Amino acid sequence: MRQNNLYSARSARSILIVMFLAFFCFCNAAAQETKVKGRVTDASTGEPVPFAGVYFKGTTTGMSTDLDGNFSFGTRDTATVLCAYMLGYEPGEVKIKSGGFNEANFRLTPSPSSLNAAVVKPDNRYMIWILSQIERNRDRNDPERRGAYKCETYTKMELDIANPEKTLDRKIIRNNFGFMADYLDTSVVSGQPFLPVLISETKAKKFHSASPEVSREIITATRISGMDSENALSQFTGTMHLKTNFYDNFIYAFDIQIPSPLSVNGRSFYNYYLVDSLDIEGRKTWKIRFHPKKGISSPVFDGEMSIDSTDFAMREIHVKLMKGSNVNWIRSAAIDREDRIAGDSLWFYKSDKLTVDFSLTMRDSSKMVSFLGSRATYYGSPIPVDADSLASERGRMPVVVEKGAAEKDDEWWDNARPYSLSERERGIYSMVDSVKTVPLFNSLQHIITTVGTGYLHTKYIEFGPYGKLYSFNKIEGSRFQAGIRTTSDFSRKFRFTGYGAFGMKDQEFKGGASAEWMLSRLPTRKLTLSGKRDILQLGKGSGSFTETSIITSILTKKGSEKRSPVNEYSLRFDWEILPWLNTSTTIESRRIYSNSFVPMFRTADKERGPDTLAVNSVCANSLRFCARFSKDETVNRGTFEKYYMFSDYPVVTLDLSGSLKGIGRNEYSYFRSEVKLNYNLRLPPAGTSRIQFTAGKIIGKVPYPFLKLYEGNGTYILDRNSFSTMEYYEFASDTWTTLFWEHNFGGFFLNRIPFVKALHWREVLTVKAAYGTLSKRNNGVLGEPESSGAPLLFPAGMNSLNKPFIEMGAGITNIFNLLRVDAFWRLTHRNIKAPDGTIRKSPNRCIVNIGVELSF
Repeated sequence: MRQNNLYSARSARSILIVMFLAFFCFCNAAAQETKVKGRVTDASTGEPVPFAGVYFKGTTTGMSTDLDGNFSFGTRDTATVLCAYMLGYEPGEVKIKSGGFNEANFRLTPSPSSLNAAVVKPDNRYMIWILSQIERNRDRNDPERRGAYKCETYTKMELDIANPEKTLDRKIIRNNFGFMADYLDTSVVSGQPFLPVLISETKAKKFHSASPEVSREIITATRISGMDSENALSQFTGTMHLKTNFYDNFIYAFDIQIPSPLSVNGRSFYNYYLVDSLDIEGRKTWKIRFHPKKGISSPVFDGEMSIDSTDFAMREIHVKLMKGSNVNWIRSAAIDREDRIAGDSLWFYKSDKLTVDFSLTMRDSSKMVSFLGSRATYYGSPIPVDADSLASERGRMPVVVEKGAAEKDDEWWDNARPYSLSERERGIYSMVDSVKTVPLFNSLQHIITTVGTGYLHTKYIEFGPYGKLYSFNKIEGSRFQAGIRTTSDFSRKFRFTGYGAFGMKDQEFKGGASAEWMLSRLPTRKLTLSGKRDILQLGKGSGSFTETSIITSILTKKGSEKRSPVNEYSLRFDWEILPWLNTSTTIESRRIYSNSFVPMFRTADKERGPDTLAVNSVCANSLRFCARFSKDETVNRGTFEKYYMFSDYPVVTLDLSGSLKGIGRNEYSYFRSEVKLNYNLRLPPAGTSRIQFTAGKIIGKVPYPFLKLYEGNGTYILDRNSFSTMEYYEFASDTWTTLFWEHNFGGFFLNRIPFVKALHWREVLTVKAAYGTLSKRNNGVLGEPESSGAPLLFPAGMNSLNKPFIEMGAGITNIFNLLRVDAFWRLTHRNIKAPDGTIRKSPNRCIVNIGVELSF
């Protein structure tokens, strides 16, 4: 995901909610369900009774207990009696309250006239056969693998605050938000009280085809409590994000990979128990429980599934994320999916529900305020369509919000829902809207927005970013900076940004400004005019902590800074031609000035030998074109910015630029081309590899600031996009290739070590490599004979990359769920050549970097 601080204020508020929504999983469609949670135990011994059947009387809705005798489920149908049974025990019944939460515990009495209580053992041998049959019939039973169809969907989502009682009891909160207490409810997953704070509903049309591959959703109606019709979240309220397809080998959720119990490889992770055989709608159905095997270190599920014995199709599945999994911020998670036989006698979705408890602490007994998010999707009957008719949908935006989708009235929604809302559910919309009128809420919202975006927000103008208010470096000494930008309340079409800075040592003013014109948000078409005069570090990485700030100032390595004064002006046009093709065209003029830290000299005369002339500056007037190719990429669209979040496929970027001499001094003509590939390769259960490959070439005679300056890191801060043991201006090429490979094992090994497992650390291995050549016409390396013909002599210590540069790193991440520490070793170029021809050891043979990494 591309990092950028340029959010509008309204988008900032949206993005803060997207911290949960971007996990694409919130909301609770069970506000008026009959919900039950409890435990079944042996009345004589007090021991839990696993695999006992628990169900609502008169229905087929129910499940079996887990190994600890626990159960939890719910229904929207009317239910007043809950039953429990187990071979060898007298059945039990308890009355329950319909339309609310019930905690029901059973103490089953052993039956004296029957056989001993059943002992259910894992039958993996029989399950191998069942799983193989599921695999054999997967293409026929999986809706994602079947032929072309379309259907309608309804999705209801909700974000709740858990454990709000203590907060509501505080006087200042009670006086401002006391009316919210009427909407308290209890979670069937965690048993915790919760308070709804955001709710959304979405109606959509889903188009799908396996061949040609098409997956598209048109949102025809949407509404989110407390948000306007042009909010940034509508695109995430459908069914396209966080798909829970158990027919796949792994479920990808929250950036983790969880093995599916339906997979033929599931027996490597789970023990299976065939606990019952039922007649459902005239068809024999197996009830199968599954539990993680001992010694499994990766995140796994625990739960129950119902398999149709005729078609070997999944009728329903209920899973919970196993406690103790190495997953951050999620205390509990549950997925419930039901399938049904559609009109064409094939299996299809019926409903899909997801509930997640987000918390800073993993202790169930904690009373700390946390968040409950859940999502429920209901599917209409599939309508078969001709696959060729969907061919035109290929390459189009996967999710489209129709114009006017957010303008449907209450009467329309009453007719569109698959069920009726209770009065309490209707009141949630009014309650959330009422919260916005409370002054305290607006004050808290401003504080959160300031912390989250780095800008102090007012209605029309934002001030910041505050992280850059003060910094220091060798050239400027103490640097003070202030900036402003307009908000989306000022304009949703135009945004103006500006900043000014002053250095106490160089006594120079710097600054920059930009004007953005958003011609179209969907698809993106934006024109940006910008200019700045500042001190910049060339040849640095693109990490979020490489910008000038007090943090980078403190953690900069001694003697590593090599900043240059730069004047640059540009006109850029961003154009989203197709969802998979995003382009930008830029006209740019960039002049780089010499200083004592990065001097510029050229040889005065070849016959005079080492005599040199100082050069004040060099300039390039360029036309640049970038094209970004991606497939099925999730994108978050703000008011003025677009953020690429993730794709399961490689993303390729082509970067072309050409420069022509103008009428200014020391201008150069050249052509530069570069291709970049980024790919996140999932290798479950052993983690994920992050691969970045680049290759490029420069044609023409250019001074060293316009060569390929390999990205060095002059700080102790981890930058995944630079070489940690390489200094700024250490190597340059005009033909190059680089490879960055990082593999996060996700605790695959550390989770197997006693005591260390409790720390939830994760191991990371990194290899970074570069190789390039330098033509004679651009070789300005000091001391080499051809340097006299180069446009500029290289600074002292800068060399060509005459052999591959390789560094390797090993690190631990997820320290306190936040920090990452890596050690890097330089494997090549461990000795460097000085300008006088002497060989000395590189000061960066080994270095330790520290970083901040937030992940699940």
